[in-house]
Amino acid sequence: MSEAIMGRKCLFSWCKSSNGLHMFPRDAARARLWLRAVGWPSTTDTSRLYVCSKHFSRESFENWRMVDFGLVDYQCKLRLAIDAVPSPEDFSILSEPKLCCEMACQTEQPAKKDAACQTHPDMKHMSTQHRWKPERRSKSTQVKQQKRHVGCNTSTPFIPLEKGPLATSTPLKRPRREAEDSDCSFQPGMTDSSIYNESTVIATPPHIMRKFIVYEENLMDLFKNCPACSRHCAIKSRTVGTVLHVDQTCVHCEHHKQWASQPYVKNIPAGNLQLAAAVLFSGSSFLQVTKFMQAFNIQGICHTTYLKHQRTFLFPTINWQWKQHQNTVIAEALKGRNVVLGGDMRADSPGHSAKYGTYSLMDLRANKIMEIQLIQSNEVGNSQRMEKEGLERSLRELEQRGVTVRKIVTDRHPGVMKFLRESRPSILHRYDAWHMAKGVGKKIDELAKQRSCKEVGPWKKSIVNHLYWCGASSSSGKEIVAKWRSVVNHVQDIHEHEGEFQRCQHPPLVGDQARQWLKPSTAACEKLTQVILAPKLLKDLENLSSDFQTSGLESYHSLILKFAPKSVAFSFVGMLCRTQLAAMHYNENSGRPQATTAAGELRWHMQYPRYRRGEYTVRLLKRNPTFEYVDRLQDLLFESVLEQPQLFQESLKGLQVPDHLCTQFQRPEKSEAVAQHTSRFRPPSVCL
Repeated sequence: MSEAIMGRKCLFSWCKSSNGLHMFPRDAARARLWLRAVGWPSTTDTSRLYVCSKHFSRESFENWRMVDFGLVDYQCKLRLAIDAVPSPEDFSILSEPKLCCEMACQTEQPAKKDAACQTHPDMKHMSTQHRWKPERRSKSTQVKQQKRHVGCNTSTPFIPLEKGPLATSTPLKRPRREAEDSDCSFQPGMTDSSIYNESTVIATPPHIMRKFIVYEENLMDLFKNCPACSRHCAIKSRTVGTVLHVDQTCVHCEHHKQWASQPYVKNIPAGNLQLAAAVLFSGSSFLQVTKFMQAFNIQGICHTTYLKHQRTFLFPTINWQWKQHQNTVIAEALKGRNVVLGGDMRADSPGHSAKYGTYSLMDLRANKIMEIQLIQSNEVGNSQRMEKEGLERSLRELEQRGVTVRKIVTDRHPGVMKFLRESRPSILHRYDAWHMAKGVGKKIDELAKQRSCKEVGPWKKSIVNHLYWCGASSSSGKEIVAKWRSVVNHVQDIHEHEGEFQRCQHPPLVGDQARQWLKPSTAACEKLTQVILAPKLLKDLENLSSDFQTSGLESYHSLILKFAPKSVAFSFVGMLCRTQLAAMHYNENSGRPQATTAAGELRWHMQYPRYRRGEYTVRLLKRNPTFEYVDRLQDLLFESVLEQPQLFQESLKGLQVPDHLCTQFQRPEKSEAVAQHTSRFRPPSVCL
């Protein structure tokens, strides 16, 4: 409802109106539609924005006819329709003179209307036979009657109102209407297929419209009675996926109407396409969603339809949007600073039988994914070679886009180390501390399982923390190694050392702080010393990263599990697109601030991970994630991809899709395989 509020004006700078103001919708989707219509950014806060009634057309108001006739005060009685959308255009419907009717008044009227034909005396008017009485609903149908206007296109002489029918409390007898000739929803020459297959012209995009769960019997109650004669009608219904078609026919007055529960876009039911898009864009599983809809008894689409929409529209939409998003991330990374990357590969299955390897490069300064490469194992021979191939492709792609990499942080994969040492000597290669600490921790766990080395187990946490401290507090590789060597003496209660690091920096340990020191020359002490002073470990510690780590990349890999679980098999393009969805989700939410309580206090959460074996960990709680990338994908799908699908499909066709893993094997005919099938559990045909 419109309202005039002191100190508040229309959002358009050139419009200074403070009357008839309308607040922005509380629904987020509707608010974004309004912002888009007025040309404002979609992220604008709409809680204090208003639009005056001048920027809405007549059809945007439910009661504009009553305002036109002067029956209500427009300043506080204009009601917006649920699908109303503002426009920068000034419609100025409030400045038009209102038409008045002559009700036996003794004063001169500014304008008069003929009660018999309801036309203006000085002009031709399309709206005739307009009823002055308020609309009524029949108790037998309880539905809102359709507004009908029959045009005469003739000039009518003025007849005083008292000679025509006056408005009384008794309902006027409704004349029978020939709906077949004038009903806008029915055209005699149109077939069912031509009605249902044409795209519906709608003001609000279908993916922004609100949807409701409606039960079938409640919906059919609206079609049981004829809107023309109020008698019972014959109803036929059929479904096409999520859309319901209803044919209503009245055998008494021959009224016929065809109705669809949703609009069509390019001969496709909008609900069918949006359901498939919602499943994929949210990273869900179609089979799981189908089980839910079947349990709820909601009409859905079949798996074949989902795969068709996915292949034709959804995959090109995701790939195109990711490329645009990637260009933005790269442009931000190139703004006057050296690019520091973190790289790692995620396999789709554990062990050495992985089919796909997803290699990702992250901008460690901005904590955003910059490049994704998907490798299939048969492209490189086996799964062990996928990580090196993924890094090589990723660097080549970024170099073609003008990115100069100064530093890269990875794990200690032998193939990656050799490639960067020989092919990219200008790139400073550093090792991630988490991966090195993980390797040292595993060796200490294995050592603690031995009978003679049980006392080594309690030292694992301290040794791992010492490795992190060595990297964070050192300025050179030699200093890191010197500090790391000191832990061998420390576990033996020796705190004076030789070399660059001569003394432990901790205060004297007394009471509970004193640990169970290892005795020199014992099996536990000697074996732990071999783990700590391993030559390969000491050599790699010189290249330990002290400022950047790949913990964010590990978080991204865990996020991929929600979009592409390892228990589900995907095609090559499907796996790539779901990985791109995970990257867009991560980049959008990587900088979320810490959540706060109503009192403004920071929120924390205590967890007891299984790998900590009873020990707790404290983690900060971040604000709820956002999903604006899904809105952008749906906007792109319904506004661009459906209009020119070939343009978006061509970009996806340039992708080199490797052959399936089974193409190298000869596949027998299905009938031959069934004939040769035997089972040891099959009962014998003849019982002995």
